[in-house]
Amino acid sequence: MRRLSNYLFSIAATAVAWGAGAPARAQGAPDPTTTVEAPPPEGLSDADLQKLAEGDVIEIFDERPDKPFDRDTEVRLTGEQLAARGAVDLGTALALLPDVSVRDAGRGGFNIDIRGARKGAVSVLIDGVLVTDPYYGTFDVSTIPITDIVQIRVSTTPQSPIDGPGGPGGVIEVLTRDAIGDQIVVARLTSDSLPTFGMTGTARAPLAKHLAIRISASGVAGARDLQLPGDASVGEARRSSTGAGRLEYRKGDRRIAFDGFLDDRHYVAPPSDAMRSSILMIDRETSVRGSVKADEKIGKLQLQGQYFGHYLFRRSRFFNDPQFTSQLQSESLSAIRSGGFVLATKPLTKELRWASSASIDHEKALVVNQAREAVRGDVTMMELAVDAQYEKRQLRLDAAAGLAMPFGVGADPWPEGKLVAKYKPRPHLELTATAGYKGRVPSLRERFDAATGNPLLGPEKIAHAELRAVETRDRLKIEVAPFFKHSTGTVRVSTDPMDMGKLTNLGRVNFWGVDTQVKVTLERRVEVGGSYNYVKANADTSGDDPIDRLPHHRFDLWAQGTLDKRFSGLVRVKYLGDALDKGMVVSGYALFEANLTAQLGKEYLAVFRVDDALDEQPETRAGYHTAGRVVSLVLQGMWQ
Repeated sequence: MRRLSNYLFSIAATAVAWGAGAPARAQGAPDPTTTVEAPPPEGLSDADLQKLAEGDVIEIFDERPDKPFDRDTEVRLTGEQLAARGAVDLGTALALLPDVSVRDAGRGGFNIDIRGARKGAVSVLIDGVLVTDPYYGTFDVSTIPITDIVQIRVSTTPQSPIDGPGGPGGVIEVLTRDAIGDQIVVARLTSDSLPTFGMTGTARAPLAKHLAIRISASGVAGARDLQLPGDASVGEARRSSTGAGRLEYRKGDRRIAFDGFLDDRHYVAPPSDAMRSSILMIDRETSVRGSVKADEKIGKLQLQGQYFGHYLFRRSRFFNDPQFTSQLQSESLSAIRSGGFVLATKPLTKELRWASSASIDHEKALVVNQAREAVRGDVTMMELAVDAQYEKRQLRLDAAAGLAMPFGVGADPWPEGKLVAKYKPRPHLELTATAGYKGRVPSLRERFDAATGNPLLGPEKIAHAELRAVETRDRLKIEVAPFFKHSTGTVRVSTDPMDMGKLTNLGRVNFWGVDTQVKVTLERRVEVGGSYNYVKANADTSGDDPIDRLPHHRFDLWAQGTLDKRFSGLVRVKYLGDALDKGMVVSGYALFEANLTAQLGKEYLAVFRVDDALDEQPETRAGYHTAGRVVSLVLQGMWQ
């Protein structure tokens, strides 16, 4: 693996060298706003819009006008916006969105929440392929190279049954660069005051008339001192290397794409800095993914199929001292996830289209502890679904229904559905009403973990309703989205002392709240905006606040200015209210951040960024504080 890591770093270095000799082109001034604000110009396809947003001639096959299935995710960030804001991975990119919460995970890394949905309830799709961890049921969003990303799309409502099982809490869809397109090289160097050092490179080139390749690699090293109680500390010792590649064939309506991904890392998970606890070292974590995706068109019938596999190996070691001399426990995890998906769709009339899909997902894992005790888990999910889409003038309807069929978990099949209605009563106003019912089976860890697992856990199912109104004018955009969710079977740690910290299914849990956003263009070079998010949860068995780390109130305010074509800046304050974590109150806090973006010639971009500028070091969960003020610098070059 060490040889492979060195090879990946060599790829990144080669990408930089190749780019330096490539023909130069202007990138255009970056737009560091957090969302794609303006409505689509008349007559432009999604692919055309992407070219404009990114400032780069890249064909996005997954978003072409005649794509087989149009998810109801909305574009929130483009590759150019990520570069201008200094995002270094998918996690820091999603943290820019007001209706998505990125929180530190107990085993290191970062997970995402949408309106209290977590632990696999939020689907993460990379180019249409589900990438959820095959054991923990989550996805570490810090593992995707930022230079690969061209669009981030988000839905705060459940995943459609046509996309397969899972995703009752929302969808994060990431589109990466196609291999087909103009030769391009993107290279990036990052550093911050923790300290952390990183390097990322992406390159693509044609191999033949209808065949092209895209490769990328990144490496990160961190030497942060993690604080322990009593003025002690332990080194983070973080290092990771990531490589990805795509081989793509495209001729007319036929497309075949092979994707591969490899991530290998080592780190110490941040321990509590307020109370004594064991120290977790992830001595080795290797994640390998592969997929093949094919599209074909026969007359008006469009066909799409994919097969994917995901392998995870993680060796965890728990120590009693920061010198790592007294090992308390160890855990060796091997997990495999594989599956397939087929979809067929055809227009019936000019306004009406049908679609149907079938998907299967299989997961299994083996966990062995220090005493050589083994725990095994195995689950299979299938889903059959149909969908109808109708669009005429200002009205669009999308109705999907499916049947989720679990095997190996002792649960009966259940029906799923989603209905989306969009209507534009006025040119500047769009109304979207969404109703959905979706479920998920507990992750293998939730059912089989030796310490907290519960083999008797049942599925988690969510009924969701949302009404979203978006008013867009020349200088003003207002977005309001009240919602209600009714959940049965939400998985959380039992509060009964007799359960000894085991996981349990909650009964009925109701969530309600509202998401709001506003943006005002004061004049051509100055914009201000903000957001406010409110959510409340109540369970019939435990009352208010049954979900840990779910603040009722969140808001942010920002101001952006552009000096000229070369310089732009943004300042932002974000606030998270009080929350409960294992029965303890975690106080609310406000954080200030700012970034300055400079276009250094036609090929180069520099971003200077400050997070937690006032060095508040807030407590994000009971006994855990952030690193405080972090100053970072990003240098990026793009050649074509």
